[in-house]
Amino acid sequence: MKQHIRGVLIALLLLQTSFAQEAAQFDFREGSNQSAAAYPISGCRLLWQEEAKIAQYVKEHPEVIEASRLMKKTLWNFNVGDTHAWWATDLSKLPQSEYLVPSTCKAVGPNSYIFVEDSLWNNGRVNQAGVDSILTAFEMRIPASATKGIYQMDTETFGNPPNVDGDPKIVILILDIKDGWSGSGGYTAGYFYSLNQFPEGTFSGRHSNYTEIYYIDGNPGNLTTSSGVTNAASTTAHEFQHMIHFNYDRNEVTFINEACSEVASLVCGYSYSGQNLYTDNTNVSLFPWNSTLADYSRAARWALYLWNQFPNGYLKKLVADAGTGITGINNALALYTPTTLRQFDDIFQDWLVANNLNDASFDARYGYTFAGSLTKATGTKYLDPSANVSNATVAALGASYITFSGGSNLSITFSATSPIISVKAIKIGASSKQVVNVPLEVAFSEPGFGTTYSTITFVVSNSSQSLDASYSFQSSGSSGSAVELKWDETEPLGRLSLAPLDTVCVTFDAIAGAKLDSIRVALRRAGTMSGGVWTYTGVSRPSPLGARLAFPLTVSTSTTFSTPFPVPYPNWKTIDLRSFNIKTDLPFVIGFWQSSDTSKDAYVTVTKTAGQDPYHSFTYLHSPSSGSPNWYYITANPTEIYLYNIRGYVSSAV
Repeated sequence: MKQHIRGVLIALLLLQTSFAQEAAQFDFREGSNQSAAAYPISGCRLLWQEEAKIAQYVKEHPEVIEASRLMKKTLWNFNVGDTHAWWATDLSKLPQSEYLVPSTCKAVGPNSYIFVEDSLWNNGRVNQAGVDSILTAFEMRIPASATKGIYQMDTETFGNPPNVDGDPKIVILILDIKDGWSGSGGYTAGYFYSLNQFPEGTFSGRHSNYTEIYYIDGNPGNLTTSSGVTNAASTTAHEFQHMIHFNYDRNEVTFINEACSEVASLVCGYSYSGQNLYTDNTNVSLFPWNSTLADYSRAARWALYLWNQFPNGYLKKLVADAGTGITGINNALALYTPTTLRQFDDIFQDWLVANNLNDASFDARYGYTFAGSLTKATGTKYLDPSANVSNATVAALGASYITFSGGSNLSITFSATSPIISVKAIKIGASSKQVVNVPLEVAFSEPGFGTTYSTITFVVSNSSQSLDASYSFQSSGSSGSAVELKWDETEPLGRLSLAPLDTVCVTFDAIAGAKLDSIRVALRRAGTMSGGVWTYTGVSRPSPLGARLAFPLTVSTSTTFSTPFPVPYPNWKTIDLRSFNIKTDLPFVIGFWQSSDTSKDAYVTVTKTAGQDPYHSFTYLHSPSSGSPNWYYITANPTEIYLYNIRGYVSSAV
C-alpha cells in the first residue's frame, strides 16, 4: 500500500501535477540553505493493480484462505545478527516480480524484527542509530506520546494486525526499494503488500514471505538524518494500518483504507502535509480513487474529521466492519458510544462547513480538534456583491465554495437542476459567526453584510453518490472599498540571506470581477528593490511567473531597521498600480528580485507560519547549497515555513 509521505523538507504538495518545488531550510539570521533533490512518493500507485488482482482471486477462490489456516505455523525467533533472505517486489517494471534481499537482523523489540539489506549497511544512509530510532518509534515513543509507540497507538486506534506465520512480531525490512529511481525526483519510501499474507505458491509466478512484513526505503531514504527517520517512522505508522485493515476487511474501498492510513500518521503525531491538494480543489467526488496525491489529501482530511468528531474508538469500529464505503461508515456509527444520531449524509455536510470555518468552539460539528495548522477550503472569491453565474457543475459528493468579502447589503438567489444540490452560508464577522441553510429559488438577504459580517461563504454541495449536478445564482448589493490580500498574519521578523539575482514572490488567488489597485512590501534596510506582477502559472516549476502584468516596478526606502523590529513595522512601502488596470479574474504573482549587487538592495522581509507545506511564498535560488538552481519554498524549522511580507489591495472592477 501507499507509504505515508511526511518529510520535514518535502511536502506532499510537491508531487501532484508538475508542482515539484523543493523546500530549502534556512538558518533564520544568516545561515546557509539545504535542499532535497529527492522526495518520497506513493508505493501504492505501483501496486494497486496487483492488489486488485489478488483480491479478485481470493474472492473467486475462498479455499486459499482455509488452506492458509491449515498450514503449520512456527515462531521465527530471530535474534540480532541473524541473517535471512526476504522476498521483495521489483516495482520498476511490469510485470512485477519478486527478488531475494539478503539481510541481517539489526534490532528486535517486543513487537518487531528490524532487518536491513546487507548491501545498504553503513552506506552513509542506514546505520545502527537510524535502526534504533525506528525501533524506538515503533515500540516505545512517538511525537504524540512519550509512553506509546506506533504499534500500540495503531492497534488501539484501528485494531490488531494479522498473524499468518504464528509469530506475533512484525518484520520491518529496510532496503533499497527497486522503483526505477535514477538519482533525482520521486522515490518510493515504503509499502505493504498483501501478497505476503498468503503461502508461497498461492499465486502462480509470485513469491511470498508468508509473514507480516512491510518495507521501508533506505536509498535515497536516509536514516542517518532526523528528517529521514521521521519520514520512515511516519511511513511505518501508515503501512501498519494497512496491515491491520487487511486483517479485518479485505474488501473495503480504497478511499477508506487509505484514509485510515493517512490519519494513522496524524494519530501518532507526525506532520500533516499536502492539505491544500484537496482544500484548493474541493469540487471532486469524495470516494473515487486514482492513486493521485490529491486523492490522499482528500482522504486524510476526511479521516481526520472522523477521528476528531468520534474519538472514542470509532475508527476501530470502522476498520472492523465488513461493510464498504458509506455502509461501513454508518454501521460503525450505529455501534459508536456515546450514541450519535449523525449518519454519513449529516457528517458530510458538517465536514464541508468545518473545512472552511474550522471553529469547534462555535459548534463542535464545524471544527477540528487537531492541534496542527489546517488549510481552509477555498473557491471563487468576489469583492463586488453583484454577480451572475449560470450552470456551474458540482461533482457527486463534491462541493464548491463561493466567498463574498467586499461591499454591503448582499442578496443572492440560488437555483439548481436537481434537489441533490444544497447550499449553506457561513457568515463571519469580528465578533459574530453563523451557519445557516440557504433555500433554493428564494432570495437570501443579509443586511448585516459589510457591518456585522465581513465575509459570507456559500457552500454548494451535491449529496448524490454518482451524479453530477449544476446550479446558478444571481446576487446584488453595494460595492465596497479596497480589500487587503495577505498570507502573513504577524509582523516582519527579519530577512533571508539571498544571493545576487535570487527572486522572491507571493502568489494570490483569483478575485472575480476585481482589479489590483496597489501592492505593499515590507523592506528591511535602506536601498531599492525591483519587481513586478505576473499571472500565476499554477505551478512553481519551471516557474510560477506567467505573463507580465506590471513590469518592471521599483520601490525604495531610506530607512534601516534592526531586529527586533518595532511594532507596528514602519517600513512598509506602497506601489500604486491603478494605471495598469490589472484584472484579478485569474491568480496572480507579486515578486521582487535581488540585484547583481546586493549591497544596494533593500531586501523583502519575512515572517513565519506553522506548517511544512508551501504556502504561497516561493524563492528562486541561483546557488542552493545542494540541488540545482530552481524555485523553492523555505522552511524556518521542522514546524514552520517563511512567508514574504508582500500584500495586494484589490477593489471592484465595476
